[in-house]
Amino acid sequence: MAGDPTGAAKPALATRIRRFLAARFDRKSQLGIGLTASVIVCALAIWALSGLLDAILDNDYLVRWDATVNNWFHEHATAGGLRFFDVLTQLGSYGVVVVVVIVAILLWRAHARLLFWLWLGANAGGSIVEYVLKTSVHRSRPQYAAMYLHGHSYSFPSGHTMASTICYLLLAFLISSYPVSRPKTRRITWIVASGLVASIAFSRLYLGVHYPSDVLGGFAAGLGWLAMCAATRRVLVVREGLLDGGWRAAAEGLPGPNA
Repeated sequence: MAGDPTGAAKPALATRIRRFLAARFDRKSQLGIGLTASVIVCALAIWALSGLLDAILDNDYLVRWDATVNNWFHEHATAGGLRFFDVLTQLGSYGVVVVVVIVAILLWRAHARLLFWLWLGANAGGSIVEYVLKTSVHRSRPQYAAMYLHGHSYSFPSGHTMASTICYLLLAFLISSYPVSRPKTRRITWIVASGLVASIAFSRLYLGVHYPSDVLGGFAAGLGWLAMCAATRRVLVVREGLLDGGWRAAAEGLPGPNA
């Protein structure tokens, strides 16, 4: 009597599913838990961004809360605070440009070609995503923004927040993923990068040039784009046969500063 092909196929399918799920949570593989986390973060960021957009376009309670917070900062801001945050906020614009150029040069000299293109692509692509979002949403700036801004630009999302999220968090990843970096260095790097992004985001609120939802949108868009770039890096590392997360090829030694 012939066997039931359907019964044989079910265990085989179940085995493949178990293997697939196990591979997605493998801590050692580039296509394991890291890729899974990147996909999840990207999905959550898109969900948060869509929620913010829906609330803004529907003139929801979030818009009224935005105006309340903006008025509070305007009433409680001090001259010294405005001067301080006016300097600090530049780290989200001119500071990002300087860091992008310097890090690109260092990655090129280290012969880390994949990370070089990842670095440029993530930062340049983030600027394109920001432009598309701003011109699509067309949200006007807060009423007090004209005191500090020159020229016309849209409010959602916060470009400074988005650019600093992409630039400084990706820089923290590059430093912490370097094969010879120490655990303490990695922790400090992530703390400093996160604090810098939060400070720049707060400066946009203090100066009155963005609403809170603009800042949240900038962070969500930047984090989502960064997660997408991180997932792409993992796939390319495997496809190109690179080691140490893309820092070197299989036949190369560790890149040094004078490589």
